[in-house]
Amino acid sequence: MDKHTNNILQQDPRKAARVALKVFLNIMDAWGVNLDQRQVLLGSPKNSEFEQWQQGNVETMNRDVVIRISYIIGIYKGLGLTFNDRIWADKWVNKPNPEFNGQSALDFMLSGNIEQLKQVREFVDGPFNFIH
Repeated sequence: MDKHTNNILQQDPRKAARVALKVFLNIMDAWGVNLDQRQVLLGSPKNSEFEQWQQGNVETMNRDVVIRISYIIGIYKGLGLTFNDRIWADKWVNKPNPEFNGQSALDFMLSGNIEQLKQVREFVDGPFNFIH
């Protein structure tokens, strides 16, 4: 997490958590990610906590969840910069990709391991050819 993000979290952690979650949920809608998958991408928080988040009731988020959301936002942004069309950018996460052993980026990230989110983020940010 960068210094700027850390400063925002320290100034008003509740507001930062609400904004981050709202952005995350909008991305999940754009990618067609179901509730169970959303929960996995967030690190499998307790059901009661996840239900509160789905309703927009966020008091705090632990560092792991914030980092996961940061990776997702970075992937979304990177795809938007790579593709001229947001529809194609959003579809990319669901297409098989040789970089992820033939899995889609979403399926790869759904292992539940934060490292997979990091790897997808690095792939999207790195020099490569998206068109397969």
